[in-house]
Amino acid sequence: MLRPRLRRFFDFFRYLNAITLRKTLARAMKRQLMSLSSQMAYNAMLALFPAILVLLTVIQLFKQFFPWTNPAVQLRDVAPEQAMQLMHDFADGINLTDNRGLFSLSFVVAIWVSSGALGAVMNALDQIHQIPIEETRPFWKAKLISIGLTIGSILLLFIASFLIFVSNWVVKMVGDQILVLIFLTILRLLSWPIALGLVATVFAVIYRFGSSRWCPGTPIIPGAVLAAISWAIVSGLFRHYVTHFGNYNQVYGALGAVIVLQLWLYISSLVLLLGDQLNFTVGEAMKEAKAKAPSIEAVEVTESEIIEPNISRY
Repeated sequence: MLRPRLRRFFDFFRYLNAITLRKTLARAMKRQLMSLSSQMAYNAMLALFPAILVLLTVIQLFKQFFPWTNPAVQLRDVAPEQAMQLMHDFADGINLTDNRGLFSLSFVVAIWVSSGALGAVMNALDQIHQIPIEETRPFWKAKLISIGLTIGSILLLFIASFLIFVSNWVVKMVGDQILVLIFLTILRLLSWPIALGLVATVFAVIYRFGSSRWCPGTPIIPGAVLAAISWAIVSGLFRHYVTHFGNYNQVYGALGAVIVLQLWLYISSLVLLLGDQLNFTVGEAMKEAKAKAPSIEAVEVTESEIIEPNISRY
């Protein structure tokens, strides 16, 4: 079971060429992915701060087991500084009390609002997969799935926070300075792969369950991995531009951080959609090649059937 999946994973890169890339870009323009990314960024902006509230509420419930550790350490290296500062100030301004329940009204409302961003993503994925309106999910089903995807994404951030705590706990428990140095070196080397792996996992889950109809055999992981790597690179370049060239705070004042955050969410949304569009386009090329293969085998079988009777007569 694992071997065919690995073969399909590497086959994806065999069909990733200039033709499929041109088709991907052409379909991205035809299906207005840039416009859909704007809608996603708007919904993500509305959902971001309730999502932060949900994450802090979950962490508040488990703070007696381990202290708060920042799951977005690697995000600081790629996200614009103004955007990170805006989210950091919002998180610091929240006064969470110990009696805040997991299923309190504010928590439920925050989950509901946060799921709006995933709802916009699901609509965009339906456009990519060319699903007719009559075949899309009903509202209640789409809302339940978007809530599930939202909770799953928050749980991944919570797991990332727990992993950071475990690594810090191991460092404190190990008394040997040499072992601590080796462990920290390994952790430093693996920090980026782990962070990108979490992003790719979130992308893959969204690709798989976001669309109203997923066709078996359509690639998921390759596009998610490429999208995660592209997101890190593009976000880093955008951060560099904002830091050294874009004087948003000087031009827009206090609104500069909001504008930078909105632009970053737009770029992230576009990269997410392009990853799934690439999966869909390359998947079509793989299916077309697979459909042609039996016809070639059939021709070979037909020729052998014609030749074999003639040989048997002699």
